[in-house]
Amino acid sequence: MIQNHPVLNNTLLPAPFEWIMIPAGTVTLKAGGYLSEPTTFEVAPFAIGKYPITNQQYAPFIAADGYADQTWWTDIGWQHRVRHGITAPRYWGVRDFNDPNAPVMGVTWFEAVAYCNWLSAQALTPTPSPSEQGKLEITIPTEQQWQRAAQGDDGREFPWGNVDPKWGICNYARNANGTTPVTEHPNGASPFGVMDMSGNVWELTRTGWETGTDDLDSSERRIVRGGSWVNDSPITLLTTLRDGPYPADGYHLYGFRIAIRID
Repeated sequence: MIQNHPVLNNTLLPAPFEWIMIPAGTVTLKAGGYLSEPTTFEVAPFAIGKYPITNQQYAPFIAADGYADQTWWTDIGWQHRVRHGITAPRYWGVRDFNDPNAPVMGVTWFEAVAYCNWLSAQALTPTPSPSEQGKLEITIPTEQQWQRAAQGDDGREFPWGNVDPKWGICNYARNANGTTPVTEHPNGASPFGVMDMSGNVWELTRTGWETGTDDLDSSERRIVRGGSWVNDSPITLLTTLRDGPYPADGYHLYGFRIAIRID
């Protein structure tokens, strides 16, 4: 395991930020997209952000001219950014979504990948020891990692258990005027203590819908998980539910959290 590095000592991003270590285990994904039938996967140990990335955690990427630096973007993502003149997430600064501790929202998959690439570079400054190099790729989680962090070992339907959501356990069905701070619903924590995995924003994952690829250079649809503040059915909050928007979609429902593999 990487030790004594700022990215794992919770000093890289402003609060609320914390890494949650997820042990190795299995997840069973439902059929759909690249899976013709339910399939069980082995998941190696990894760390995941306790909360989705917030507005105040995303802001330094904008301030550092991340939208003007092609270094951080995939080729296809950069082409999309330039073509549409994107300089910030779609709903950046909109009143109902701009609380500093609310999840950044309206990001495309391309933007989330660029942010992670930029953040990885910040984590690698100063340059780590040779044994640490190549092990600090910060990224959005795969859908297998996401479900493992949300569901734990007991196959639960929701992060908090097997009961439908009740008032105050998560932000869904427009029970607020928009997104809410990521610390607002502690009773909705997953078995590992990961917060806000159901409701608030649909969370982008690294996994491709058509092929299951984790290749960041692919332009295929990407899987999202967890439901949002708008969705009014508990079904959208299930730990196993999957959807596959296009990577250029920047709707008012999408955010993300970060993950890192632990070797």
